[in-house]
Amino acid sequence: MLELIDQIAFKKGIGELLSYGVKRASEKLGGIAKEFAMHVKGLELPLHDPRAHNSVALGYATSNRGACHLQAFSHPFERSFSIPDLGYPELHNRFQVEGKGKFTAKLQNLMCVMDSLKLCKFILSAVNLKTIVKWTKLVTGWDTTLDELLKSGERLYNLKRVYNVLCGISPKDDTLPPRILSHKRNAGGPLITCLTWAEA
Repeated sequence: MLELIDQIAFKKGIGELLSYGVKRASEKLGGIAKEFAMHVKGLELPLHDPRAHNSVALGYATSNRGACHLQAFSHPFERSFSIPDLGYPELHNRFQVEGKGKFTAKLQNLMCVMDSLKLCKFILSAVNLKTIVKWTKLVTGWDTTLDELLKSGERLYNLKRVYNVLCGISPKDDTLPPRILSHKRNAGGPLITCLTWAEA
């Protein structure tokens, strides 16, 4: 592994091919390599297994960046705590299907707000959204509401989507790799690799 890292960094041998990422490497290799390439829109999957949380799977597939767990940052709300200000006073069942799209979209919009305000997403374990609205008013002087902030988040998310469309990305790219969608595993369940807030 250490030698491979060096080869990728200096584009030596197989490292040159791998230095462009899994998507491009699998395209150059051809054959069934694409089926084994673990990426969404060219971004490799991070630590969080999308088979362990339906919102993570949906978030990866529809994320403007690709397989990014921070675009929706939804797994904590299925595992550790609720978010009543968004209409979810209880933990959202991680395997639930009904309403998962709306749940994930609301969190994607909220995370655009969090990113724009330069707020760490981990504070959502202790700070409610009404407090974030208050902070925004104090810092900017805007007489805004939570609904207005979330609408701003939705506009930001959609602007990113428009940029992606201009770059050639389309709804056909809103999917997960075949290894996640259809390849059978011999044993075991999905990996729950997300730390609880107490462990983090």
